[in-house]
Amino acid sequence: MIFVQDHERKMAVTLKTDSGTVSPTRAVVATLVGLVSAHWILVAVSLLVTRALYKRYASPLRKYPGPFLASFSRLWKVFSTASGRTHLQHIELHRKYGPVVRIAPNEVSLASPEAARLLLSAGKGFHKTDFYGVFPPPENPDIFTETREDVHAQKKRVANVPYSMAAMQQLSPFINDTIELFMRKIDEHRAANVGAGPKGKVFDLGAYLHYFAFDVLGEVAFSRSFGFLAEGRDVDNAIKTIDQSQAYNGIVGQIPEVDFLLRRNPIRQFIPGMSTKNALITRMALEEMANRRPFDKENAGLLRSGDGRRDLMASLIQGHLKNPERFAEGDVFAVAHGAM
Repeated sequence: MIFVQDHERKMAVTLKTDSGTVSPTRAVVATLVGLVSAHWILVAVSLLVTRALYKRYASPLRKYPGPFLASFSRLWKVFSTASGRTHLQHIELHRKYGPVVRIAPNEVSLASPEAARLLLSAGKGFHKTDFYGVFPPPENPDIFTETREDVHAQKKRVANVPYSMAAMQQLSPFINDTIELFMRKIDEHRAANVGAGPKGKVFDLGAYLHYFAFDVLGEVAFSRSFGFLAEGRDVDNAIKTIDQSQAYNGIVGQIPEVDFLLRRNPIRQFIPGMSTKNALITRMALEEMANRRPFDKENAGLLRSGDGRRDLMASLIQGHLKNPERFAEGDVFAVAHGAM
């Protein structure tokens, strides 16, 4: 049995066993538990300070210069990413400190073309970090977010097919239709504002180029347009949703563990409107997969009510049929979704 008593405001521990002897191990453990329970805030702060001091002064990267905050915390990267000026700040850091700059406790930035060729080449022992695990869908990484080199190579072999020159030539008539629609929109705006001068409506070329790109991707991936150009707007706020998601990915990706408290929190699925399945791109990818079921070699993944073109979805389904174990249905969805 264990008895803990407080005598004259001092922590005293009296331990007795059934045989009447005192266990030194239990005495030490009980004392530590008592101290931590009574001063847990101080203990937590002490651990954080000790960890920060170790990372700054005892880490193997301590010899490399960089921002003070970055030497013991990833918060510098979080603030830098949130500012939207990371690319400019990195240039400034390299101008100040040289080709190697410490930008996190366990991370450096290298300003070297030779290093880039080495680090970004497959099979060199440098792997993607947990940063990529924040990008959806986490259960089925696409080519960009896949961190396993062998799996990445397998997915790339399948996904490269629809982007080949032959595939693009087969799809070029449909891309040309989108180009013609884009030019008509410009002509219609010009005709409507002839002689209007400063009072004429502004044509946001940047926005329409965005609409054009998404409609082309819709034709290439799913054999149908998203309708951005036709309506002259961001349909279902799809582009806005993607931009917001990318902002989240960039910031939270600096501290991936936080994602489990936010977007990957299981409670989100019970909150109306919080499910990612409601987004236009996700919904369209899921609908296209449903429209082409059952997946069989006879249909070859083609859209049954379509014009017979071999789009991205069809190529991915064919890749799945050839090797369902290495390229599952979840991979079909992930790569098609990631193409957007």
